[in-house]
Amino acid sequence: MSRISFEWEIETERVKRVDGEDPKARRRRRRNLLRLLLILGLLLTLVGAGAIGIRQRFIDARNAIAQRLQDTIKAEVAALRIGDMNAWLKLKDPDDEAWMESQQTLFHHYERLKAESAIELSGSIVAVTIDDGRARALVQENIRGLPYARLWFYRFDGGAWLHIAPDFSFWGDEAQYAGAGVEVRYRAADALFAEQLGAALLDWRARGCALLDCADLPTLQAEVVPNAAARATWTDEANLNLQLRSPYIEIARADLPFDASYRQAVSELLAARLLAQHRSGSEAEFPHDAYFLWESAKIWLSRWLADAEAGAGLLPSLARNYGAQHVADLLAMLAPNDDMSRLGEVLGMNIAEADLDWSDFIGWRLEAEAALIKARAENDWLRLYDTSDEAVRSAAYQRFIDNRPPEFIRLLDYAIMTSEAGGQVLRAQVEFAAGSAKTVEIVEFKLAGGVWKRSS
Repeated sequence: MSRISFEWEIETERVKRVDGEDPKARRRRRRNLLRLLLILGLLLTLVGAGAIGIRQRFIDARNAIAQRLQDTIKAEVAALRIGDMNAWLKLKDPDDEAWMESQQTLFHHYERLKAESAIELSGSIVAVTIDDGRARALVQENIRGLPYARLWFYRFDGGAWLHIAPDFSFWGDEAQYAGAGVEVRYRAADALFAEQLGAALLDWRARGCALLDCADLPTLQAEVVPNAAARATWTDEANLNLQLRSPYIEIARADLPFDASYRQAVSELLAARLLAQHRSGSEAEFPHDAYFLWESAKIWLSRWLADAEAGAGLLPSLARNYGAQHVADLLAMLAPNDDMSRLGEVLGMNIAEADLDWSDFIGWRLEAEAALIKARAENDWLRLYDTSDEAVRSAAYQRFIDNRPPEFIRLLDYAIMTSEAGGQVLRAQVEFAAGSAKTVEIVEFKLAGGVWKRSS
């Protein structure tokens, strides 16, 4: 009788044959597999340990180089503290003669500050960057109680760091500050300066344009360049392209690199440009009062933008007592040859009765008169006088004929009062000097047709 094998029976045989493997062979196979895994694990451990060791050696070497830089900086500061010029110069680049001379000059500068007890050489490193044998470090020093910082550059040479001249190619990566209508391009070393500059420009543009007419004003683009020729200048004034020199070329406030002097320089440029936009390019003419008002406006607006002390003078007092908008309104309606009567129109009152400071105007008028006498510009000079009084006219012409304008003019005091004839007079006490001779005189200005005219 034939035997029929079903499919599941065949599969059962197969299982029986597999299960029937020699136990020794199976153990040997497992041992070989385990041995292989152990060898692979050991190789991986060795490779990992080697990588860690190499990385650690790299870190140790980098830290050693960084420590040498810190030691070099400390040695330089120590040399300054004890006044050892040889030790100070030993750490400089000896191949750069101009650099060595500048460092001798700087050493003597530190000696003077030390003699005045005006400096504390802390040697604190504010920031440091090391890259491929080059380094830059921002080192703090306190001068007259304020924190300052110098940017020092180094080259790794012969196992030691040498202090070198500023390396313009190692000023850091390029970056940009951007805001509404303002862009500032800079490099990493100037990051704090650029951030403070950008915030100020953003504020000044917004406030200036809220006060004055800034229609179609282009984006204000500023670029901070380490080796710029000037601290701050227009490279393209019409298109508002501004260039600034890095403060770290010399020394900068550690906390406020965009300091008061930088703020003044930049705000003066921006104020003049905004005013030029506001007056649509028309130039005021000397010696008309409009010229004085426009020049005064540049100073006032720059200080107003920068939140600096406005000081004494006509426009600061106009803004302080009647509002900055009155200054803008006056400038908006001012023609190149206008006189002071425009101010009365803006205020809607007699300018002699307004709460205004005339001190800078008096000084300007007297200096303008001296300049016109020297230039023999008779017609322009005569317009400064009230010629209705023959005695005043005669005295004025005698000054013109004598042609001895003062070299120095200083206002001592002034007051507005009513003359015996009933008119309003601006009476000033003035010191004049020519050579070694000095005199103090009373100078009067009469209000005629809303304009101050000299009447003495």
